[in-house]
This record gives sequence, C-alpha cells and structure tokens, in this order.
Amino acid sequence: MTRDDVLVADHLAHRYGGHVVFDDLSLSLGAERVGLLGVNGAGKSTLLRILSTSLVPDRGTVRLTDGDGSLSDLRRRIGFMPQALPVPGTVRVGDFLGYLAWLREIPRRRRGAAVATALARTDLTAQHDARVSALSGGMFRRLLLAQAILAEPPVLLLDEPTAGLDPQQRLQLRRILVEQAWLRAVVVSSHSFEDLAPVVTRTVVLHDGRVVFDGPMSELAGRAEEHRREDAPGSAAGSAADDQARPGGLSDLEAGFLSLLRPPGPPT
Repeated sequence: MTRDDVLVADHLAHRYGGHVVFDDLSLSLGAERVGLLGVNGAGKSTLLRILSTSLVPDRGTVRLTDGDGSLSDLRRRIGFMPQALPVPGTVRVGDFLGYLAWLREIPRRRRGAAVATALARTDLTAQHDARVSALSGGMFRRLLLAQAILAEPPVLLLDEPTAGLDPQQRLQLRRILVEQAWLRAVVVSSHSFEDLAPVVTRTVVLHDGRVVFDGPMSELAGRAEEHRREDAPGSAAGSAADDQARPGGLSDLEAGFLSLLRPPGPPT
C-alpha cells in the first residue's frame, strides 16, 4: 500500500459452493483508472461486488484509506454499476433515481438536481417519466450507470458498462470517466480492449483466482510477440482459446492477454 492508495482489498477469499473464485487476493487502487480483464469465470464480477460491499467475502477486508472504516461510509462513497439489477418495471425512471438519492443520503434540496444531472450525463433526460419496463436494453444499461454516478462518488466500479451502448454513448461514458473532477478511482471490467485502451491508466488481469498481470496496457500489448512466437506453426504451445482466435487475427492487446493464459511449462 502507498499513501496514494484510495481503496484497498486485503487477502480476499470467496467461493461458490465447491468452486473457489479466489483464495488470497489483495489489490490496492490509487487515484487512477483501472481496467479489469479476465476470461469468463475469472472472478471479475465477484471482485467488483466485494469491493462495492454488495457481496461479503468469505475472508478479507475492503477499506477506504481515508474513511472511518464503517460500512455506511464505504457505501456512501463507492458507486457501483452491476451487469444486472432487479428494478420493478412499473417504477418510473426519475422515481427510481430519487429513491436511490435518498438511500445515498443526498440532501433533499439537492436530490432533484442530482437526478437531473445523472440523467443528462447518461442521455436519459427524455426518459425521466418513463417506466423501467419501457426502456430498451441499452437504455436500461445507461440507467444502471446513472444510479452509479448519482451521488458523484469518488470511487466508481463498472461491470461491463459498454454492453448495449452505441458508439456515441461509449464516447460519452469515456468522457464521464476522464473529465469528472469528483472521480478519484475507477475500475472498469470489460471484454473489449478497444473500450478500455483510451481511458485506463493501469490494467489488472485475473486468471485462476490470482492477479497474473498488473501494469500499463502498453506493457500488456508488448507481450504480443511472446504469444505469437509460442503459437507459431510447429510450436507445441497452444490452447483452445488460441485455436478459436486464429481465424480472425489478433490485436497486440489480445495476443498479449492470451500469453498470460498459458499454463506454465515444465521445469527445466
């Protein structure tokens, strides 16, 4: 941990039934934008849910370095956009956000402005009086983003935030992440390298319950040659994931990512 850290997770462990997601995972997040990568089932969503306090780990702690240590302080200062959220379809968009503004202890005199600002930032102003059931899939994703940024939290956790967004809306999301002065630390989980590359300053890759890479995205791209060398014709290295990726070609970021998924070779 450094004095610049904002959010710290210490020795996290969690399992679902007999499946161990991770056994001893520690991660410190500073005033930065972090891209969280990993194959399906790597534990990205579980980690974000634990960091957001919506899931209690089997072991370990999550804390803000300048917080008072309470659960209410964490929840007040962390915004979380999950992949899904059960919202009654009969509820109107503005009423839903107004209720969350109350839950997040936004003063009454500021709630209306907070809701209006969140809707404007997510291009949902016209849907203020619409029922949630009337929203398209992309609109509902933007509603999940709106509730995450409603209280202008210093820490923002986004789980696959670009799913269902068109190119213009993806650009708008990037601007939120880069331009808002109230944001200190951001973690974005995504399968799209293109979405992450313009905004993140650090990349964390999860695999088999551990962090297998932690550094700038340029360093991840720099591992591309290693993957291509091992995957060259005649090489004994390879995996099912590699076979699926070959026909369409790989970007340097994709190749660098795949190089991290290979099992370690036999000792020499």
